[in-house]
Amino acid sequence: MNTARDSAVRLLHLMMIAAVVLPAALFAYASWFTHREVRAVADERLTRSLDVMQEHSLKMFETIDRTFAEVNEIVRGMSDDDIRAAQSRLAPRLARVVAVMPQLYAILLVGRDGEPLAASNLAAVPSDVRFDDRDYFKAQLDRDAGIYVSDMRSPGLPGIGADFFDLSRRLASPDGAFSGVIAVAVRPSYFESFYALIGPTRGSFFALVRADGAYLARYPAPPP
Repeated sequence: MNTARDSAVRLLHLMMIAAVVLPAALFAYASWFTHREVRAVADERLTRSLDVMQEHSLKMFETIDRTFAEVNEIVRGMSDDDIRAAQSRLAPRLARVVAVMPQLYAILLVGRDGEPLAASNLAAVPSDVRFDDRDYFKAQLDRDAGIYVSDMRSPGLPGIGADFFDLSRRLASPDGAFSGVIAVAVRPSYFESFYALIGPTRGSFFALVRADGAYLARYPAPPP
């Protein structure tokens, strides 16, 4: 009788242990499997989102690159004085270029001395403003930097009421010498609206960042 009772007690102990261990093991396995699946889905979603963001940004930069070529063609063969004298005629042409590109605020032509020559949003640019202290101007002085991306900045001319970043490129010259820059003011909100479309879920974060780590656009936007 003692042996039978001991066996029953051991069996009961084993059943009690199994009742605790087996559910815990099943729960641990299910948690590990779910975690692995969630990570795989998240990695795939991140990769896909990054591919979409990169393609979108590259297309935008390619489009603006063609804008630089178009503006250079508009002022080809014109000196700084010629461009200044033709501001009222050039402003509407530059404005038409901006009008078909929702990512742009304005186009500005800056002479080799840092003085503004013409702008898409002004029939005549102020004569008391200089841009030779701007990073997008300095970057083009000593060498052709290609497309230079500035940091975020506040407007220096009337007609633009929000912060933006500039893309700049040298004005074309026959001998390749520095003759000024074309600056294109880009809307961060254009990127942020796109990021809101591809990442509306809670916890999503997207950003366009310069090589030095400066934010150009991000979603969701930080507090003011």
